Amino acid sequence: MTETSRTTVTLSKISMDRVNELVGVFGNTPAAVISRIVEHFFDYGKFDDVLNRLIIKKRELYPPDEKTIEKRIMNLFKGANKIPVEDFLEFLGVSKKYVFNTIHVWREKYKIQIIENLVISNSD
Repeated sequence: MTETSRTTVTLSKISMDRVNELVGVFGNTPAAVISRIVEHFFDYGKFDDVLNRLIIKKRELYPPDEKTIEKRIMNLFKGANKIPVEDFLEFLGVSKKYVFNTIHVWREKYKIQIIENLVISNSD
């Protein structure tokens, strides 16, 4: 069984009218219709570029706190000394801009650097 979460949404009258038009063909209730619309938005890839830009923007606006980043960096380099930059960004939950603005600090503090497309630990 798929794990689910409940939430409440508020829609404009125009949007709710459209949802009600789809009851019976896209779901049996307004909630089912809205759920299917949201799943289509996330699952069919048409909006992946929009979602990725929003995730990047959120990471720029709200990076994790320094303790969280430190813990993630220390754990990450326990098992490897070279990590692709994109994987590093994803694991830390930060934007490229954030990394490039702080890599000089991290180079001293964690002995890491970026060479080509890899983040390399020099903590030998």
